Amino acid sequence: MLKVKPAEGYPPEEGRYVRGNDYSPVAVCVILDTFDFAIPKELNELVMVGVDSGAALSGMLQTENIGIEKIICNIAANPNIRYMVLCGRESAGHLPGEALLALKQNGIDESRRIIGSTALTPFLSNIPVGLVQRFNHQIVTIINLLCKPGETDTTVPGLNPKVIEQAVRACYQEEPTRFMDYTVYDIGAYPEPPIYHKITAKLEQPQAHPEATQPGKAKMGLGLMLHKFLPQTDCQKCGKRTCLAFAIDLAKGKAKLDNCPYLSEPEFAENRRALSKLLEP
Repeated sequence: MLKVKPAEGYPPEEGRYVRGNDYSPVAVCVILDTFDFAIPKELNELVMVGVDSGAALSGMLQTENIGIEKIICNIAANPNIRYMVLCGRESAGHLPGEALLALKQNGIDESRRIIGSTALTPFLSNIPVGLVQRFNHQIVTIINLLCKPGETDTTVPGLNPKVIEQAVRACYQEEPTRFMDYTVYDIGAYPEPPIYHKITAKLEQPQAHPEATQPGKAKMGLGLMLHKFLPQTDCQKCGKRTCLAFAIDLAKGKAKLDNCPYLSEPEFAENRRALSKLLEP
């Protein structure tokens, strides 16, 4: 089967990933649903399992715009990559996993918006349209193991290191192989030269989803971020029906961290520090 050398300078974009076998047919994308200073160990483990199992690149995706653009640049620079394994748990608000799947299925419109995505800012404004099209042609299948936001059960496929290993190894097979609902095998490199493209200028504030400009949407976005660090038990001890409702009230200044009894417990000390930092004026 055809295998080629990646572009000189590959991978062009830096990020939270590990480089593995350049001639591998698969990359692993783990959704990062928290902040850099609070990355759970189970997500780091998924990244390392991906590269240890033979992935070309294994790393994390945090945003639905620049994060996806970097992935596109790195994959287009290595035609050997034909599959992606999408895992971890979806990030509420940003919805980068949903945006990546929508991109593969629908592409982008004239405004560079990912068609069908409900993320806040699913715009790919920093890379050429042709590069997006190359990504969609080169990647044959995204193996979707994405978990729902807040999932903690590490036995579910998207958080299970053994399942990620099986997915990567299935893509290596010489003959069509069934993995869950997918049929995969190493079909060889994409039959066009690698494309080296480095993002030279990034929009600091990507164009917003139309709904993001409506009154109250900024607070809603902050509330979604705060929600990631709450216990997510929906115990109603704070007086709200759900942790999300409490998070939105925190963003609006209508509630205090002390209203949540769990945040006073030692196991949530790091979460409370993160919440306090986000709520700083």
